[in-house]
Amino acid sequence: MNLRLLSIATFALAASVLTTGATGCKHPTGTFVATPTGPAGAVDLDSDPAALLPYGSVLVASLGAKEIANSTVGGDLVALSERVLPFAKEIDFEIKRDLDRVYIGMYSFSGADLLGVLSGHFDAAKLEAAAAKGLNTPFGVVVASTYAGRKIYTVANVGFTVLSAKTALVGSEAAMRRALDRIQVGTIKREMAPWIAEWVSQPGYPVLIASDVTKQSFGKTVTGFIPWIQGVQYVRVRGRFNPDTSYGMSGALTYPDPQKAQQAASGFQTFKSSLTMMAALKMIGIDPLVRNAVVQAQGNDMQFSTVIDEKQTRQLIRLLTDWIGTGVPPALPSPAPAPTGTPAPSTSI
Repeated sequence: MNLRLLSIATFALAASVLTTGATGCKHPTGTFVATPTGPAGAVDLDSDPAALLPYGSVLVASLGAKEIANSTVGGDLVALSERVLPFAKEIDFEIKRDLDRVYIGMYSFSGADLLGVLSGHFDAAKLEAAAAKGLNTPFGVVVASTYAGRKIYTVANVGFTVLSAKTALVGSEAAMRRALDRIQVGTIKREMAPWIAEWVSQPGYPVLIASDVTKQSFGKTVTGFIPWIQGVQYVRVRGRFNPDTSYGMSGALTYPDPQKAQQAASGFQTFKSSLTMMAALKMIGIDPLVRNAVVQAQGNDMQFSTVIDEKQTRQLIRLLTDWIGTGVPPALPSPAPAPTGTPAPSTSI
């Protein structure tokens, strides 16, 4: 994950600090409106926040912000958010109190095109007053402008705007404009694959992620370090906090055929026990996070589940906080060569 992607993803959870007083299926046929073609329509912006995500996302995430912020690691997450946007007190904002849920649509795995829809309690007047006095962030000075009849606040090519007292947007400028165009002409509707919509609507999971990887491929950096991820078509991940304060994750990676799923399961088993991976995690101060992982191939899916204890989770969040603060990612060993030999067994959810 590059620093820009991490920064924008963190913005989706934390940027509301600035805006409050913060297995396959057919593709949809709708398209986004590039330029407003008529007067603003009567759009209910609050009833279905996920519908504000424009068509064409390669990844959709649904984050229960209130559950996450009030978890045992919530304090560390708030610290991470405040590192990105350090002036919450100036606009009387508290993430634990004011942010309920975040929907994220990613339109490029490079992180250059991303939109977050924030649901909670927002105060446009307080934001405008604070911006008028001048707001600085680690990424630069906040600049105010107007687009599609909405006041947008931009810093480092990332914009945010308050749509209503309950809904706000944050993301790259291109994604923001696509969303605002659709709002202006009144064409708001859910434009994501049904399987993605179903997955990110599951109850009981504050972290839900679904990705259609057939639209783009992972970069060489990712496949070089994690060779078994090459060829994956769909990704589903869900996570929640357990009563014992650990964090559990489960999901599946879908491949074109059972053989590739089996090879991926084998590759994961090799990767999680590799000296390169363990050395990388120890170098950045985190014990192996996948020591409790269970992986198996079932049909075209490589299923997985793992549990991360509270200490490891907090260490990872603090690492990200330091990374954001310094702008310098931790050094990692060179990726190991792709595993060879006969695939070993390693399951769909």
